This record gives sequence, structure tokens and C-alpha cells, in this order.
Amino acid sequence: MTARANSYDYALDWVKRSVETGPLPVAVFGAATSTGIQEIAAFGTDEGRRAAVDDTFALFSVTKPLVGLAAMRAVERGQLSLNAQLAQAVPSLAATAAGQVTLEQLLSHTSGLAESPLDAPDPRALLEQASVIFPPGTMTQYCNLGFVGVEKLLEQATGVSLAEHIAAFNDLDGVNTLELSTGAGRDAHRVHGTEAAGLDFDQMARVVHPAAGAYATASDLLALGSALLRTSTERSSAVVHPATLDAMRVNRTAGLPRLNSRPNDPLEQDWGLAFNLQKSSALLEHTFYGHGGWSGCQLSIYPEHDACLVLMTNILDLPDLGVRTDELHNAFVTGLH
Repeated sequence: MTARANSYDYALDWVKRSVETGPLPVAVFGAATSTGIQEIAAFGTDEGRRAAVDDTFALFSVTKPLVGLAAMRAVERGQLSLNAQLAQAVPSLAATAAGQVTLEQLLSHTSGLAESPLDAPDPRALLEQASVIFPPGTMTQYCNLGFVGVEKLLEQATGVSLAEHIAAFNDLDGVNTLELSTGAGRDAHRVHGTEAAGLDFDQMARVVHPAAGAYATASDLLALGSALLRTSTERSSAVVHPATLDAMRVNRTAGLPRLNSRPNDPLEQDWGLAFNLQKSSALLEHTFYGHGGWSGCQLSIYPEHDACLVLMTNILDLPDLGVRTDELHNAFVTGLH
């Protein structure tokens, strides 16, 4: 009997419905395997602009796994240790609890650093005066400021800017326009819902926040996801060494008490190194890793199924708008064979 090909119909229907009946302004859905992109489709028109598959989107927190992968490249090359302490790159934190926070804790949201707004005028200056709200490693709380710490440690260890580290992923086959930047000249889709959320998006973009400042097309993320799948299926080291990827997927927060940064933070999730490990009871499959963004973008990789899902969209706070992305993940995974 011939094996049935993957079907993305249910997932495509979910995205189409979420655009046509709201609240998504536009969306691009994509799927990939270790052999490359298998499906990509665009939906919707926003402010007179019809969505296209090669459109650029602001990734928000999908930036975090990119930064994590860049940091882990330095770790596997012996340039940086997961035990490196923040004071190593931020001398003003010497002899403070914040200065003892490690790279591992920064990447796994166990640092205890007091959070700061994404649109703070100078997050790097805020890091120099950071404090902790719990002893590092004893609890978990989602923390954007922690990725400013990752940036500092990575740049201090390598002498190369974080933006250059992110740009290096464009050397991968099919990744062409991924960047950490202000977004100037990218013609990215406008992000909706910023006023309601109290976010000054232009301010956040100006500071190029290392937790949320990346831009990409769906094809960029699909090509990256495909390369990570080859790390699992072919033991390729194009992105990171297989041992590095395995380490990034280890659950670093299992059993730890959790503090929420925001009222709608999901409780049913854990963290590897920059990767979100979902454990929601609403999901049919829990073996995937990846990350979502405040603007609704999603990067999810299913190594056991040799599959990668990408959703690009442009509106904040999907859960508050009644959008349940577990529906998309369930529709996607049940079409895999």
C-alpha cells in the first residue's frame, strides 16, 4: 500500500476561516518537511494590501529561538558556557544576585530578572541596573529582559553583534531575508492592536529588542525549520549540532513553580533553551517545539513527524480575541502521515 501524503487541508481551512471571519487581518500559512517547503498560502487583504506568500512580518517573540540558536552556536564552538554569569558581560551587576544569573537561566526563563516593557526606551541600560524577584533557577517566569542578557553575553564572548549572528542564518538554503533590525525598508505588515495593548511599536522597533525585534518571511522560517528537521533526521549540523538541538529541547522548568508575567499567560507550558515546550491538555500532540509571538506568528517543529508549521499574521493578543491556536496545531498534526 502506498503511504498517503500529508494533507494540510484542515490547517488551511482554519487559517482561511480565521481571516475571513476574523480576527486575523491577513495570514500566511506554511508547512515543510526535512526535504523543503511542502505548502505555502496567503490569505486576506489589510488596508488595501493583499497578502502574498513572500510578505514580511514582525516576528515578536519568535525572535527568541533565533537568538537562542545563535547563542548555542557559540556554546558548541567553545566560545560561551551555559554557566556563564551575566556579570561577565555586565560589570555593573557584579556582586549582585542578578549578576549571578546564568546563560542557561536566561534562555529558560528561570533567571528571576524583574521584567521591563518591550517598548522601554533603553532596555540595555535597564539590564545594567537589573534586580531579581526570586532566586535564579528556583522558579520560572517569562522574561523579555533576559534576552537582552543573552545578547550581552553572546556579543562579549564572540565580538560579533547579535544582528550579525542572526543574519548568519541567511547562509542556510532557502533562508534569505531573516534579520534583527528596526524593520526599516522591509514593508512589513502593520501590527494591529498595539494601542489597546499599550505598546509603542515604533519605540520597540527603534531599539531592536533582542527578545522581539526580528523580521522574516514565511519561507525564511520554513527553510530554517526544514534545516532543523534535517538535524533530527539526517544528523545535519547546518544550524546547530544534533547534540546541541537535543540539549535545547530538554525541559528545564519541569516541576518549578510558575509566576505569570501577564494575566493571559498560559500555564500549561514549559521551557527548554529558548524553545517553548507545550503541554496543554487541549493539544493532541505534545512532541513539538518552537515559539509563538505576541503578533500571532508561530514556528512549530514536529521532529517525530518530520514536519514544520509556520503561521505569519499581524495582530496582538490572539487569546484575548478568542483565537485558539491549539485548533490549528491539532488540525495540522492530524493531517500528517
